[in-house]
Amino acid sequence: MTPIPTTRRALLRHRAQLSAGAALLLVTSACGSSDSEGSTTAVPDAKIVAPVAGMTCNEGTKPTGDPIVVGGSLSLTGPLSETAKVHEGVAELVTKWVNDCGGIDGRPLKWDVLDDQSTPAQVASNYERLIGEHVDLVMGPYGGANTLAAAGPVTQAGYAFPTHTNGAPQELIGENHFPAWQFDGTGDKEHMFDAGATTLWDALKSSGNPPKSVFYATAKFPTTLSLAAAAKSRFEKEGVKTTGDVEYEFGTTDFSSIALRISQADPDLVYLGGLGADTTYLYDAFDSIGYTPRSVFAALPSPASLAGLDDEVNGLLTLSIFETDSALGDTDIARYFGKQYDEVAKDDDLFPLIETQAAASFAAWQILLTGVVNAGVDNKAIIAWLNSNSVDTIAGSLKFDGYNNYGGDINRVTQIQDGKRVLVWPKDVAGGTIDYKP
Repeated sequence: MTPIPTTRRALLRHRAQLSAGAALLLVTSACGSSDSEGSTTAVPDAKIVAPVAGMTCNEGTKPTGDPIVVGGSLSLTGPLSETAKVHEGVAELVTKWVNDCGGIDGRPLKWDVLDDQSTPAQVASNYERLIGEHVDLVMGPYGGANTLAAAGPVTQAGYAFPTHTNGAPQELIGENHFPAWQFDGTGDKEHMFDAGATTLWDALKSSGNPPKSVFYATAKFPTTLSLAAAAKSRFEKEGVKTTGDVEYEFGTTDFSSIALRISQADPDLVYLGGLGADTTYLYDAFDSIGYTPRSVFAALPSPASLAGLDDEVNGLLTLSIFETDSALGDTDIARYFGKQYDEVAKDDDLFPLIETQAAASFAAWQILLTGVVNAGVDNKAIIAWLNSNSVDTIAGSLKFDGYNNYGGDINRVTQIQDGKRVLVWPKDVAGGTIDYKP
């Protein structure tokens, strides 16, 4: 594919900025109500509440004494930095939130983060250093490979290990592992992605017009390959025809040949097992050949990349564990988190919309803090308590009773509708109805 002209790249950036601004307005007005003429009625700012159930919030009380130090490694530089900075922003937010509530048992919470430069070897070294400095607790890093690299020193030292984005759930960590973004750990480890594939199929089926043909284009990345394989197996059991199946190198930016093959197959649904900006590159390739796909599912796109495509992705489906429009966002804790995240996003120049990454990050902190509230600052006791109890998080109630301490699958389906992210499946938490007409 011919490189995107400078003007085209500038246009995409401008679109992303405009759409991100629109998303910010959407989030900050999420607690308002609309009258019959479409105007929005303002509501008071969310009152501070404790970030987890069972924790007392003593607003105005300054914590004292030795801090409770949580150590972590994040990819603040390198290719994973854009997403890792979301997790850094959430960590800073939660630390301030706890201290605004008077700390934990009157002690301040402190976040100590090291940059791993997006390299697993540095991740392991960072946790060895943090543990050697006797941090009280740890928080997992960003990315599947980094999570597995951290697991060795963290597990060996006996620390509880909450994680927010472990992309390789089949790789065993142990009873100290407490994942926030959960796949199905209740059965065979080789089928942990099947439940998510069923959720996607059920969402499509609910439209009354599910696809009869699918073309798969998947990045060679552990999570995306596993998700796509599960989806393909599920769809073929339902009689859906596979019209093409391409695996491309992680980091690919030239999608011209893939777009051409898709256009020739002209499937009802394009299944893009991609990450980051892959969706942008694929749609640009479609533009270059004048092809409009009937419908697209994108597994793990960055929210900014979808915003940058504007109307082109109207109707696109994607995985999600949380959206502000859903029943999951209708709690005091979720509303307060949303208000605070808006401010962090502005200050740190982050994408302003709370979606899977920010939600999973906060959920991981809720897991850790809930363990501390119930078992004290004692890793052995925290591990034992979490293994025996469920935790209420922004993404729902989580249990740690399956393979690799994954519980039930919490992946849901979101659709882009008129420029907004709308959770459409399952019905019990959905904020809208799927609009699918291939």
